[in-house]
Amino acid sequence: MFSLLTDFVVGIFEFIIDVVLFRGQRRKRGHDDRAFSEDAREIARFDFITLTYISLASVALMLFLSFIAGVSVGWSVAAGIAVGVVWGVWRYMQLVNRL
Repeated sequence: MFSLLTDFVVGIFEFIIDVVLFRGQRRKRGHDDRAFSEDAREIARFDFITLTYISLASVALMLFLSFIAGVSVGWSVAAGIAVGVVWGVWRYMQLVNRL
């Protein structure tokens, strides 16, 4: 029970830190300040929706490469992770640069 509560508190703290860092990045790039709630909504959507789609696409790529294309498991996992990282960074930079 204590572990569950600890994970919950750490998750909330991590989300708040994500929003604060996101606001700092936007401020450094010269964007206007928005309400904290708007930035929190954007980060929540990125964390829960965008990253879920990226992870599902990466897993699908890994499975396709491993089982259908016949690529070794190590290479298929590496390709899936590489695609997920590049796509995730690209989407995050789009989020930071959006007005």
